[in-house]
Amino acid sequence: MRELNRWRRFGALLVLVVTTLATSGYIGPGAGAGAIAVLIAVMLGVLLLFAGVFWYPLKRMVRSRRGEASAEEDAGR
Repeated sequence: MRELNRWRRFGALLVLVVTTLATSGYIGPGAGAGAIAVLIAVMLGVLLLFAGVFWYPLKRMVRSRRGEASAEEDAGR
């Protein structure tokens, strides 16, 4: 019986949230443009985070290996 009561509460809460979201669905053009700008900024921030954390160390490692390989070739001549 307690489980059924819990599901009824959850259903009532779900209905309340869904109907509330539907009634307050309109946002103005300025707020919409601001939300889109924030979304783009967050995506670019994540992209730059990955570039800084993964790409530049890999690039540095590749350059250092190329430098070692060219030094070995020069020593063999």
